[in-house]
Amino acid sequence: MAYANNGGGYGYNQNYNNNRGGYNRNGGGGYRNNQPAKKHSGAKTKKYMPTSGPNKGVEQTHTHGWMFRKRTGLVTFSCNTTKNSKLTDKGWYGSVAVTVTNVGTGQKSFYWGTMERSTGKVVVGDLGIVVSPKGGKGGYTGSFTNN
Repeated sequence: MAYANNGGGYGYNQNYNNNRGGYNRNGGGGYRNNQPAKKHSGAKTKKYMPTSGPNKGVEQTHTHGWMFRKRTGLVTFSCNTTKNSKLTDKGWYGSVAVTVTNVGTGQKSFYWGTMERSTGKVVVGDLGIVVSPKGGKGGYTGSFTNN
């Protein structure tokens, strides 16, 4: 039994498997190979000046983060400096108000966190969560390790 030698030695063209209808060698599969991976978390920060209340005329920082997990769905984090937020000598605000909302159920929870002044990054130690506007494309919200 004779096979035609098309460079592969067994009757098939080796170039067929190089992303031209054969299997994909770079780990992905199917038609979605050229699509970017969906983002599952993000964060943004902004500075604002309240026009009323106890912080009137004092610059405040707001960091908003979100993350999506199959088990919990979409969860948002709204982090605001308050009148109790004191700046340390290392550049971190203590007593930052963090409101956590599960968008699917509507359940809200309140926590205290710390915020880095220069970046707006918020750490919620009780949850083991960091909300970082500078992480990756569009920020990062998710777990952190405390080594």
